[in-house]
Amino acid sequence: MQVQIAINKTNKFGQSQGGDTAEIVERPRGGISLILVDGQGSGQGAKRISSLVANKAVSMIGDGARDGAVARAVHDYLYTMRHGKVSATLTILSVDISSGTLLITRNCNTPVIISYPGGGIDILDKPVPPIGVHPLLRPDIQQVELKENIRVAAFTDGIYKTGSEDEEVLTILETGLKKGEISLQQLGQDLFGKALELEKKKPRDDMTLALLGLEPGPDDHKARSFFLSLPL
Repeated sequence: MQVQIAINKTNKFGQSQGGDTAEIVERPRGGISLILVDGQGSGQGAKRISSLVANKAVSMIGDGARDGAVARAVHDYLYTMRHGKVSATLTILSVDISSGTLLITRNCNTPVIISYPGGGIDILDKPVPPIGVHPLLRPDIQQVELKENIRVAAFTDGIYKTGSEDEEVLTILETGLKKGEISLQQLGQDLFGKALELEKKKPRDDMTLALLGLEPGPDDHKARSFFLSLPL
């Protein structure tokens, strides 16, 4: 079994810098975590906030902290640093080898979509406040047994609010996740392209779509690969 991750993102139309940050970190006891943060507002100020939160989370996960503890700690950190006046949304997707589970940790106003083998879909949409504002805050944490052909979509509200109806983009994402014959990288590009079309290619907010898949793979080697493409 292989873990694959595809991230597609763009800035709000007219902004040279976006406020979304996505980071990937290996877990010291085996596995990998994808961290997605959307800082309040847009532009350089929002990017500063999201980078602050994401870097703190990367450091803690790399040190072996559990995801729930990470979410609480970065909330306390942001709350203290900005005196409860600045918020950020946080999503952590973790493939945790030590427990044999896929962990989904949310402090955000956007759902996470899980696609299972056979076409089943779960939408994790329990309302959870963003980090940084409320003094006492708990993340929503769900776990799924690691199995081949599970795919997960996490995204910021720039994706969620595309078009005129939230249901429209959710339907696009749900339908796409069921297409197991398409590579995760191609799927990410296709779905992100459709979201951009809903915005007439002039996003009203920063947009990030992150896909994580547990794909069938050879067991006879441990070689790893990474692909990155970004404009300069």
